[in-house]
Amino acid sequence: RVTHKERSQPQARAHLGILEKKKDYVVRAKDYHRKEDRIQSMRRKASMRNPDEFYFGMHKTQVQDGVHRKTEAARQELLQDEIGPDAVKIMKHQDLNYVRMQRQRDSKKIEKMKASLHLLGAQNEEEEGTKALSQKKKHTIFVSTKEDAEQFDVAE
Repeated sequence: RVTHKERSQPQARAHLGILEKKKDYVVRAKDYHRKEDRIQSMRRKASMRNPDEFYFGMHKTQVQDGVHRKTEAARQELLQDEIGPDAVKIMKHQDLNYVRMQRQRDSKKIEKMKASLHLLGAQNEEEEGTKALSQKKKHTIFVSTKEDAEQFDVAE
């Protein structure tokens, strides 16, 4: 049997884009109908669904923004099943070591800061001592009589 070649897109119609061949149309049509059938079957299942239906998988899911999602515990359990209990133990041990290292680093930082604050505190005490001396100074004004002392105005 001889296969006939399909003609190409004429030059005058080139601005309309590529000419769809029969084999392309067949693929596109099959895909469209397959999707349409799938949507119909899903709609049928949804309409026949019992609202009181229960599955044990529902224990491990939550509805967030109208979407069913696995809970954090279910995700952790799934992760453990995937990578194995030994790997999980190793990961937890590594996490603990990391936390210990961070804690140790932070405690060293705190010690350094306390030491620098201690030095700053000594400097502040010296500065406060000089300020205290200057604040203790008072002006002494001598007046000849008690009446002059009572009538004395500091602002003048």
